[in-house]
Amino acid sequence: MVAPALEVRDLVKHYPFRRGLFGRGGQGAVHAVDGVSFAVPRGETLALVGESGCGKSTIAKLILRLIEPTAGTVLLDGQDLAGMQGETLRQARQRIQMVFQDPFASLNPRLSAADIVGEPLVNYDHGTAMARSAKVDALFDRVGLAHHQRDRYPHQFSGGQRQRLGIARALALNPSVVVADEPVSALDVSVQAQILNLLADLQRDLGLSYLFISHDLGVVEYVSTTVAVMYLGAIVEVAPRQRFFSAAAHPYSRALLDAVPSPDPARRKRRSLLQGEVPSASALPSGCRFRTRCPKATDLCAEVAPAAREIVPQHFVACHHIETA
Repeated sequence: MVAPALEVRDLVKHYPFRRGLFGRGGQGAVHAVDGVSFAVPRGETLALVGESGCGKSTIAKLILRLIEPTAGTVLLDGQDLAGMQGETLRQARQRIQMVFQDPFASLNPRLSAADIVGEPLVNYDHGTAMARSAKVDALFDRVGLAHHQRDRYPHQFSGGQRQRLGIARALALNPSVVVADEPVSALDVSVQAQILNLLADLQRDLGLSYLFISHDLGVVEYVSTTVAVMYLGAIVEVAPRQRFFSAAAHPYSRALLDAVPSPDPARRKRRSLLQGEVPSASALPSGCRFRTRCPKATDLCAEVAPAAREIVPQHFVACHHIETA
C-alpha cells in the first residue's frame, strides 16, 4: 500500500495563558487545533473548509513547522516532520511548499520577479547561476508569465500575476506537496478561475498533492478530491467531493452548504443560517463542540463528545445523530 503524500495524526496546538487579573485565576489554554487527523493521497487534493477562526491556517503553519505543535505527528512521504530539527528539517522542507492568501504581502517588494522565483534555488544552492536562470525561465513558462517580465517588481504585476509568481516560487524546489492557504480569495472571480485551472494543470502534469484551505465551497467543489470540514479546532466530517456535496451528514456541513447562494432562481431556497455565536476556543462546550448552535442537540450531545464513524466507505462523521442530520 502506497503511503499518503501527507498525513496528519492527532495534531494539537494549544496556546496557554493565565486567567484573571495579573494571572491569578489559574492556567487556561486556547484550543486552536485539537486532535486533527487526515491524509492527502498522492496526486490528489484534500480541501480543508470551515468558518474563519476554526484553525485551518494554524494547521498549515503546523505542517510547515512555522509554529511548533503541542502534540501530534506530521508525516511527509512517511517521514515525521514534527520530529525533525536543524538541517534535516531544512532539507525536508524542499518537498513541501506553500502558496499564500495574499499574493502581494507574500512577495518581497525589493526583489525582481526573477529573484523572487529563483531565491529558493539560491538558498539551497541548486546548480550554477546559469542553470538557475534557465530554471526561472522554465518556471515562468510553466505558470504563464512572459520572460520579459523577469525584471519587474511585484507592484508592477496584477493580483493574478503576483499569485502566479507565488506559485512559481513554490514550485522552484520541485515539491511533492503544496499547501495552498486561501490562494484565490483575494482575487477577482474571473482571475480565480484562471489560477484554479493553473493549479489543476500543474497537479496533472507534475503529480502534485494539494492541501487546499478555503472557506469558499464553490471553489472547494471545483478543486477537491476529498473534503474535510473543521469546526472550532476539530474535524467533524470527511468525505469524497461528490459524496460531500450530495449527502453531507453533519449538521454544520449542511448549514455551510445551505448558506451557499445560487444564481439559478429555480435552485434558490431559504438559507439555513447558523444561530448563535461560535464558542470561545478557550472555553469549549462540554461534549460536542457544535451543540450550542445545533438544532438537533440533545442531552447526549452535552455529555459525550461524538467520535468520528464511517457511515459509508470513506465518509466519516462525528455526530451522535447522523441518521437525522
